[in-house]
Amino acid sequence: MPKFTTNKVTISYEVHGKGKPIVLLHGGAVDFNYNYVQTGWIETLTENGFQVIGINFRGYGESDKSNDPNFYGTTNFSNDVINLIKHLDLNNVCLIGYSMGTLIAFDLLSKHPEYFSKAVLMATGDGLIGVPPYILENLLPGFAKVFSYDSFPNHLPKHVSAYWNFLNEVGLDRESMIAMSLGKYSTLTAENAAKIEVPTLIISGEMDLVLGKGQKVAQTLPNGEYLEIKGANHFELATERKAHKSVIKFLIKN
Repeated sequence: MPKFTTNKVTISYEVHGKGKPIVLLHGGAVDFNYNYVQTGWIETLTENGFQVIGINFRGYGESDKSNDPNFYGTTNFSNDVINLIKHLDLNNVCLIGYSMGTLIAFDLLSKHPEYFSKAVLMATGDGLIGVPPYILENLLPGFAKVFSYDSFPNHLPKHVSAYWNFLNEVGLDRESMIAMSLGKYSTLTAENAAKIEVPTLIISGEMDLVLGKGQKVAQTLPNGEYLEIKGANHFELATERKAHKSVIKFLIKN
């Protein structure tokens, strides 16, 4: 797996296929492999003319880790993505974010729109613009407690305790994930979101109990589109064939 160093932090990434570059940002408590490789996104994208660039955020995979919450957060994650784009000399990039990755993607679209041509935000909701109750910066500290349990927390709701399983299934470092959850993740205001002109597709699952639905986000964006997939929850959305097909249709249309 290739790596590059930015601001003394080493970040691992993967490149698959040839064609128009598309950067994939994974969710919390999962890495690029678990979020996108195992769910078929590499095949979906490469078979339709895209070159997939998958970053493992700091704290994940072979990227550097720390037990300091200040090591993580939106700004650091976003800067790593921009520096990877510069490292690979990419332009006119498409962007996909999933769950926590949508928060980073939203920040990138707001602060660095010149790099991106289209974006897809999946398994996300109106908390991206501060609409309660699913505001990620308020929810993440709770995951630090979930990660701290020594055994499976079966007293918690299934959509919450699932993250304890992910931590162990993916093989993530517990202390790093606790610190990551305590980082700073500021919410973009609706006013700033309304300035994002990059065409963006928001895909939510009807049964998403983690981050809810994102119709208001899509309506706030000047070039936003919204798709809600019936019966899908926060986790199943990654494997939904309708999601795969809709993303390709959105990305390749003029």
